[in-house]
Amino acid sequence: MATRNSSSRSTGATRGSGAKSQIVAMLKADHKKVKKAFKDFEKLDPQEDPEACKSLVEQTLAEVEVHAQLEEQLFYPAARGAVKEEDLIDEAEVEHMTAKVLIEQLKGMQPEDEKFAATFKVLGEYLNHHIQEEEGEMFKQLKQGGAEWDAVLEEMRAQRETLMEEKGMPAEEEQASTGAGRVAAGRSTSRGAAEARPQASAKSSRSRSSEKE
Repeated sequence: MATRNSSSRSTGATRGSGAKSQIVAMLKADHKKVKKAFKDFEKLDPQEDPEACKSLVEQTLAEVEVHAQLEEQLFYPAARGAVKEEDLIDEAEVEHMTAKVLIEQLKGMQPEDEKFAATFKVLGEYLNHHIQEEEGEMFKQLKQGGAEWDAVLEEMRAQRETLMEEKGMPAEEEQASTGAGRVAAGRSTSRGAAEARPQASAKSSRSRSSEKE
């Protein structure tokens, strides 16, 4: 009996640890995409190509909002009981509030506006600092215990799908986020991912073909 119970606890802990790692990987993938978006923006000129700039900014803001909502509603509450310094959660929530102010300002602006590019760049700098603190401190402090990580992971996946659907974003975005490149301004997500990883796409196609055979 003791051996069976010990084994059961060990198996549960392993599952929880795996779920925690998947959550962190999901959030880091979002961070990577966002950072690349701001780098891509630096290559564009709002005056010469306003439509490309607007498309990139709108998609980035939507992705940031989905990410922030997942953290605020599901990840941060779970992380409170699993980090050494809960102040990190408080600071992250305040940083989210400040970022939302800039996001709302950008939603009311056009690429031709004088401070459009500057506002987006400041948002990028702010989010980059936020990302550094999460990945450099918060994620590293997360303990295996203190949260039902399996349940949190399931809820985050389901909520992500719902939020993306509400914002008109493709559901396959989550699957592509861990490896596909950032969407080129003005292009569709699926097309951008295919162009970013042509070899991987070809391998996937051959793999699917083999399975059917």
